[in-house]
Amino acid sequence: MRGVSSIIVAILLLMISVSMTGLGYIFFTSIYTGVTTSSEETISKTVTIMLSGMKIESVYNVTPTTPSSISIRNTGKVDLSKFSAYRNDTAIATNNGNILTIKPGEVGTLNLQTIIINRGDKVQVTSAEGATAIYVKP
Repeated sequence: MRGVSSIIVAILLLMISVSMTGLGYIFFTSIYTGVTTSSEETISKTVTIMLSGMKIESVYNVTPTTPSSISIRNTGKVDLSKFSAYRNDTAIATNNGNILTIKPGEVGTLNLQTIIINRGDKVQVTSAEGATAIYVKP
């Protein structure tokens, strides 16, 4: 009888070690996958921010009583979209900020809803890609 119980003990120890190895593999694989995925997303966002750039070329009104328009040049290497505009650090509404997309090297016009930009006002425009431009109207 003693020989049988030592065989059973050996099989049980082997099964325990195999199951612990399997659990360790699953645990470390899930950690590696999570870290890799978040790292790839972070690197992708960082590269997009580094490659984005814009410049406000002008802020103008067609007539003194019409809302202002902002001409933006994409100076980066990625498309710019989803613009937000600010006058003197206060958010202002745009007519086409969510639908306007400007390709690299091109100029787009951001139309403001009701705001008239006056001399000395600071205008800031940001994009979803991380580009920011500041302009003070002379």
